[in-house]
Amino acid sequence: MAIYVGTQVSPTPGNLQALLAEGERYNELVEKIGGTPVGGWTVALGEGQGTLALLVSYPDLAAYQAATEKAQTDAEFVKFIADLGPLVAGMSSAVYTPAPTSRLQ
Repeated sequence: MAIYVGTQVSPTPGNLQALLAEGERYNELVEKIGGTPVGGWTVALGEGQGTLALLVSYPDLAAYQAATEKAQTDAEFVKFIADLGPLVAGMSSAVYTPAPTSRLQ
């Protein structure tokens, strides 16, 4: 069963557009380590307003764990994270499994 990883990224003041500009680079690196980018959104209203929300799918939890390990040793991915460091004030992630009625399975 597929799993989904949701990540909410809080930019440092004035840097949301700079984070958004890195979207395609992020998608390419996620695919390189074995994930499938599902979408990215800016939170327009409500909790987290002004942040970036990302959703990535993996075939299963083992694939996600393997991708995480690969990201830690992939020079291009490590550089990407370092480059984004000054743009990010905070970040939180969660792993989701689809509910029986979810259209994403």
